[in-house]
Amino acid sequence: MSPNPRTLPAVALFVRTFSPYGGVERSCWQFYHYLRGRGVSVQVYCGRNDSEETGPHIHLLPLWRPGRFLKTLSFYLAAGRAVRGLAPGTASLSYATMAGCTVFRSGGAHLDFVLGTLAGYPTRAARLWKALRRAANPVNWLQPVLDRIIYHHPDTRQIIAVSGLVAEEVRRRFSLAPERVAVIPNGVDTARFNREIARELREASRAALGLSPGHTALGFCSTNFELKGLSPLIKALAQMPENFELLVAGQRDPSRYKRQAEALGIGPRVRFLGRVQDMPAFYAALDVFCHPSFYDTFGNVLAEALAMGRPVVTTSRVGASDLVQPGENGFLADPLDTAALAGAVVRAAGLGLDVLAQVEDNEVVFARYLELLAKS
Repeated sequence: MSPNPRTLPAVALFVRTFSPYGGVERSCWQFYHYLRGRGVSVQVYCGRNDSEETGPHIHLLPLWRPGRFLKTLSFYLAAGRAVRGLAPGTASLSYATMAGCTVFRSGGAHLDFVLGTLAGYPTRAARLWKALRRAANPVNWLQPVLDRIIYHHPDTRQIIAVSGLVAEEVRRRFSLAPERVAVIPNGVDTARFNREIARELREASRAALGLSPGHTALGFCSTNFELKGLSPLIKALAQMPENFELLVAGQRDPSRYKRQAEALGIGPRVRFLGRVQDMPAFYAALDVFCHPSFYDTFGNVLAEALAMGRPVVTTSRVGASDLVQPGENGFLADPLDTAALAGAVVRAAGLGLDVLAQVEDNEVVFARYLELLAKS
């Protein structure tokens, strides 16, 4: 049960960019509106405001430029000053690199991201070149130092991990007691993403995309095609029956991947849709949603697809794989084993539509955030 709003503290939210778009940014924006809707006094401290919210409760923190190093360091310092200046009794929740908040929402340690994502580069030479470039970037030396301060700060009472994967990583890397880390998976706006809406939209969505009843539509959506495994998915598609088509959503340059598909002789079976505005309609048109990411601390698209009743294929290095029950609502596969990936997709297509998953609504998730803040 949610705490009584009359007994709640004032809340301060910290985020680098306050915006209704993106993953972390959108979660903060949604939680802000959740708090306002319950009469909670809430302040937002951000380096950039890309929302339509204005007023004295939105505070812009000065960021140094250029480069990620200066932006990261300046946000850390400015947010630290702001949290120390909060009125007594104000609870704080941070979505960004800062120390001293009451509750820190963790998307994982930076070093685990740096190491975990190297597998997404296709050759040993590419991985070595990326590792050298990262080693030369000072932000990759700064961030682990700040992480250690953040996770051990005495004023931080609780850490929210967005998945079991994140919880395991931060407990291990920072030697945290299990009770300091609460696993609260990201939620979904189930008013927009649900199986009933999928059934209502399916026929029109497939017709708009030119999909016949004989087509098996695979979906992929990301702003980072390389990291999220588009290349191995295209290789896997070449090993699937010819009626399997891949629909790619995401505003990235697809030239390299178009060339890859053409070289494999499956160019017409891979369609790049660009940025998709109506994601419920996109999921409704699909038979399987694929997220063969090399590393993802959660993967909101996976939760949305499952909420729409779509079977999924993903990897064990994706936090939202906690939601996958193999053989019931999807399968896990190694993205580097394209034959196994192809087999997993074909088997997932055989599960049919309207699969079930334990995906929580945003309001349930935010009530748990609020409970942690109220107890702190």
